[in-house]
Parts: sequence; structure tokens; C-alpha cells
Amino acid sequence: MRPKIHIETEGLESQLRKHLKEIIREKGPLSETELSDEALSFFAPQKKPLSAKLAKSYRMRFGKKIGARTADINLMNHFRLMVSDIKKDLLSTERPVYAGRKRIGKIFYSKGQEGKIHAKVRELILGEACIQSDVLKGIESGPVPVTPGRKRAVGLLSHYGLAESRIIGGKNHAVKPGYNPVKGDFEESKELFPGHFKVWKPFTIETWVIRDGPEKVKLQFNAAAWDPVNRMFLLAMEGEYVSVGQVRSFREKGILLGLPAKMVVFCKELSGGAREYAGKWGIEIKMLR
Repeated sequence: MRPKIHIETEGLESQLRKHLKEIIREKGPLSETELSDEALSFFAPQKKPLSAKLAKSYRMRFGKKIGARTADINLMNHFRLMVSDIKKDLLSTERPVYAGRKRIGKIFYSKGQEGKIHAKVRELILGEACIQSDVLKGIESGPVPVTPGRKRAVGLLSHYGLAESRIIGGKNHAVKPGYNPVKGDFEESKELFPGHFKVWKPFTIETWVIRDGPEKVKLQFNAAAWDPVNRMFLLAMEGEYVSVGQVRSFREKGILLGLPAKMVVFCKELSGGAREYAGKWGIEIKMLR
């Protein structure tokens, strides 16, 4: 069994400790991966002379030679232990950051930088293609349902103040911090849609259809809306009195549009045929006052 030799790097360790503290003060909070990269960059110029010194010391003490590769392996193992000890003396978060299956690690920071930690975590997560990033982007548009696959991601985002969990419609959703869901009721609202919906009135769009050949057509609806809570697109028709022909035309235009949408008819009166046709095709009727 090859005898072990102590590697003298006390001076280097104190230099590295001081260097890493200065880097954090200058750059702000760093992830565990970034801190390790900074340590390795600092150590790299020292590696070759230290490796040669280690091989020489081993030969002088034990009268045996070790190869350059063996010296490098021993030196790098010692370096990792040294960095691990230094990390224990630095301020860091308790919960490691993950992006998908990638471990980014804890966040290291200096006193007074606590308010910058959540921004750093946000930057790190958005830089990766992962569930955490998808949720973070999704809550910008509205609540995101917390499915079993998103539960851990939402927990991490909530821990770092990047998201909150709210019960909306009896189900758990991830929302932006401070989000205040608005409950809307069509019958109580003077408008067709609740105030927190994004509404286009009228809604006009061009699309391609196949008739005698490809042909561009312009489709117009009384209104369209995006429901950010249920993440649903709606098409609306509005009228004092609505006939079966109008409801049929409305449905046909919706089919031509080619987007998954809930169709709603707002009216004060409608014919029996219109009500029957709407019920058959899942078109909702909202009676206006």
C-alpha cells in the first residue's frame, strides 16, 4: 500500500478563502457551481508547481517515485476538500437550487446581499430548460396549476420568494408573489367578461382555408378573451335576439379559426332552435339583463 503524504497548502488555502470572499462581494451572490469554477480558476496556475513539489516531497520522504498523473489526482482531491472547508465558513442558503435534474447547489453571499438572492435564483433557473423555468415564465401570464410533476418546482420557487401557492377554484395554483385573483361573475359584470380577463372587442383575425385552393379569409367575432385563471381562450357572440342561423354561423367561424376555444353567446332573447343547437354543440348561453 502506497504511504500517504501531507500536502502543504496552508498559505494557498488562506489566499483562496480571501479571494472567494472578495469575488462574492464584487459579483454578488454566486451558485455553488459558480463558486467552484472561481476556485478552480484561482487554483489552476498553482497546480503544476504544486504537483511537481508533491512528487519531489514524496520521493525525498519515501524514496519512491510517483507519476505526474498520481500527483495531480492527489492534489485535486486535496483541493476539493480545501474548497469544501472554505464553503463552511461562507454565508449560504440552506436549500440547494435545482433546474430540472441539474443541481445548481446552494447560493453563497456576503452580509447585506440577502435581498439579491431571489434575483440570482431567478437568473439561474431562467437560464435552463426545465420545469422550474416553465412555471416561472407561466406565472407571468396568470396562475399555473400545481400538478404532481410541478409540485417540487413550485416548492423551490416558493422557498426563494419567486412564486406563491394559492387555492383558486378549489385547486392549488402557482402565482406571482402578491397576486390577487379577481372573482368574476358574468351576470354581475356590466362587461361581457370579468375585469381580470384580457379582452379583444371586436376580435378580427385572418386565416387560411381550403376551398378551390388555399384562400385567406378574414374572420370577425364580437369579442374574444383570455381567462388567465383557467388558461382558456373564449370566443363570444353578442346580440339582442339570436336565431339558430346566427349561432350556426358563429360556430362555423369558430371552426375555421382553428383554435381551441370555448364559445359563448350573450343575448337578451334567443329562439328555441338556437338554444337547442347551442346545447348540441357545447356553446354556452349567457342571458344579458
